[in-house]
Amino acid sequence: MKKGDLIQFSDGRFATVTRGNYNFKFMQNEDFEMVDAGLGHLAGLYGTAFDVMFSDTGRILRMKLSARNYKIVSYDRDNEINEVAMSFADDG
Repeated sequence: MKKGDLIQFSDGRFATVTRGNYNFKFMQNEDFEMVDAGLGHLAGLYGTAFDVMFSDTGRILRMKLSARNYKIVSYDRDNEINEVAMSFADDG
């Protein structure tokens, strides 16, 4: 998942990726209780996240890559081509 990709969620809404894959510690209600009890080092679950901006509302949300309630409609091919070209330039 890269910045600029257009994705469609299972409910039909569209969003644009504003920040590509990064590591994030996801926390649920039980995890916050563990933090309060002094066990914060055991709380949460690390995973891959990405940020999207919804086309209809402009709202930005953090998404779990593993959720898979979306499909990639298009991606920024120009950006991908530039990254590949730069990696070849760095090798030489």
